[in-house]
Amino acid sequence: MIRLALFVSALCLSVPEAYSQFTVSQNEKGQLLTTVDVYGPGKINATSYNKITYLGSPFLNYPVWQPGTIQIDRSGKEIPCQLAYNLVTNEVLFRFDETSAVKIITPDLFKINDTEYIRQNDKSLGVDHHLYVTTIHNGPTQLLTCVTKRLANLNSSEAVNNTYNRDLNVEGIYRTKTTYYIRKGDARPELISLTKKSLLEIFREQAQQLANRIPDKALTTLDIIHVINAYDSLMVIARSGTYPLNHNPLFIQSLQDKIIYPNWAGSQGVYGRVYAGFDIDSLGKVKNVALLSPNNAGFGLAQGVLKALDKLPVLDPAYKGTYVLPVAFTYTNSLEKAGTHVPINQLPDERMGNRIVLAEFVVPYVVSKQTITAKEVWGYYR
Repeated sequence: MIRLALFVSALCLSVPEAYSQFTVSQNEKGQLLTTVDVYGPGKINATSYNKITYLGSPFLNYPVWQPGTIQIDRSGKEIPCQLAYNLVTNEVLFRFDETSAVKIITPDLFKINDTEYIRQNDKSLGVDHHLYVTTIHNGPTQLLTCVTKRLANLNSSEAVNNTYNRDLNVEGIYRTKTTYYIRKGDARPELISLTKKSLLEIFREQAQQLANRIPDKALTTLDIIHVINAYDSLMVIARSGTYPLNHNPLFIQSLQDKIIYPNWAGSQGVYGRVYAGFDIDSLGKVKNVALLSPNNAGFGLAQGVLKALDKLPVLDPAYKGTYVLPVAFTYTNSLEKAGTHVPINQLPDERMGNRIVLAEFVVPYVVSKQTITAKEVWGYYR
């Protein structure tokens, strides 16, 4: 039996200004139960009390406390300790032994039962919080997983099966959710589902070559690992034939995140091609971003590309050089028989100078509209 004292908010309960302690135990049938003693403001000069039970546990393990190690930062030493990992609040509880004080910590890395949990900063939803992931497959492309729990109501089947616990006032159950991520090189981990469609979207650079290798069924993690190995092999071949920046995961992911088709231009059937030049210096910083093609003033295509390149992260200094990036904004109206409108204008070689020409980056726009006539914009050289 494990007893901990925490604020109720840590259990996602909606009791204002309440304080609680909860006990995680296992009954004679091997079922985990979390019992919460909730104390809060009651009548004048009094304190209210309520006892609630949930099926399962908010923690990773049972018993809750497990031997482990922590590293406050990746380069730091491993510190032996006891850990309790709360999967509801994503908090790591730390103590040296049964007699020492309990602290909530945020290490870069910790281990429980030889399983390593690595902190990831996740700002994809505009919220700065920390997720801990474990590595299922390690290599140039990694497969990561994250396990969380949340409180939920009992479904009808669970309610029937739980009739023998009626006297415990069971009000919910801790449900476990497992999510998977693909991380290419130094790029940000990307969420996937265990489906063929999801993998082809993530591995878009090699989607055509991989399509026949991925089964049309619910995939297992072993299936995903086989696909990752095939993708990494294909990327080795691809990098050997072109300049490596074309296939740098962080560079490609940044372009996908930052170059957006202007909605106003797309809604008017406007498409076009933009050529932008930039340098990467000896520190990996992107500098001297410039428009090389005519300015499509008023449509936002060129401005969007320049703005995106200005915000590129620091890259590997090994990519030092002078580049030109062609960006094709393509337009498709599903009501037309003409198919996708691809820009035909191209920048003359003499205007590129001695720059390294990267593979064209394509930004598609798809609509279903009547009476919209597509038109390519190019402009005039200054």
